[in-house]
Amino acid sequence: MESAVFGLVGVALGALLTVAREWWFQSRKDKKDAEYLSILVSCALERYAAHCAEVVGDDGLCEGRPDENGYSSIQVQAPKFDSHAFSVEWKALPALLMYEVLDFPYKTELAAQSVSAAFEYAATPPDYWEGFEERQLQYARLGLAALELAKKLRVHVGLPLRDIGEWNPSEYMERNKTDIESRRKERTTQYILTDV
Repeated sequence: MESAVFGLVGVALGALLTVAREWWFQSRKDKKDAEYLSILVSCALERYAAHCAEVVGDDGLCEGRPDENGYSSIQVQAPKFDSHAFSVEWKALPALLMYEVLDFPYKTELAAQSVSAAFEYAATPPDYWEGFEERQLQYARLGLAALELAKKLRVHVGLPLRDIGEWNPSEYMERNKTDIESRRKERTTQYILTDV
């Protein structure tokens, strides 16, 4: 009878050790997957944000002048971010963080639609300032969101935050975004006052 009990305890202990070992190996794999994903995607988001800052600086002029016909035109192409381009294990992230990263391309699509609508329905030649203002605002918001998302990914896996250096794209985009929002608020206030 005792040998049967010891046999059962041995089988149970063996099964428990097997489950513990598999859990340990899976947790190490998940951690490595999350680290790799966070490094790869945070770097891509930071590059995306740097390109957004270039778009924010695009006022439609080439070296301070309009084109040969006197029109302002886009000088800096909009950056693209495709989360599906990454060959990573997305399930290694917590659900909310995974959602934020995978939802980011949709935000870029909405911003592009807003810019397109501004150029098509609000902007007037030759400077198209309304379109460029909307473009600068949308890409400032996207760039700031990309940097915030990159920061969340880095923090999630314990990576150091990026060293900014002398030029800080976040401050540049935040300043431009705030300026545009202030100008719009001023114009709205003036419009309301003159309409009354």
